[in-house]
Amino acid sequence: MALFDYDSFASPFRIVNLVIGALMILGGFSSFFPLGFRSVILGLYTVLFGSLVVAAEFSMPTQIAQYASFLLSFLGRGMFYILVGAFILGPGPLRIVGGAVILLVGAIYVVLEFTPSIEPPTNMRGEDNGYEAAYGETV
Repeated sequence: MALFDYDSFASPFRIVNLVIGALMILGGFSSFFPLGFRSVILGLYTVLFGSLVVAAEFSMPTQIAQYASFLLSFLGRGMFYILVGAFILGPGPLRIVGGAVILLVGAIYVVLEFTPSIEPPTNMRGEDNGYEAAYGETV
């Protein structure tokens, strides 16, 4: 699977998801300050979630498909983006802009789930990622 597949509609979604993953990682690092137990834990989780989103764009390991199958639909990914955007949203320009953009994309993904004319990209379809073949069940 090429990173930029110009012949498919999945390319804009892939670019958006990579940008969102990068914003999550940056927002997670900015969440460390001011230093405190709660801010460090939320920052670490946000960096981990951003790394998960970026990794899911390049390949979907069966562990992600099994334990984070919500990333395989617009609704699940949209709700996940809304949650992480709320984690990031806070004082400071990076956190305000990053959190707002992630929240907005999450809301758009939730709407896309209920738009029948938009088909999810291949990396957001459970049956195309090898999970069904490996475990004999659908996601």
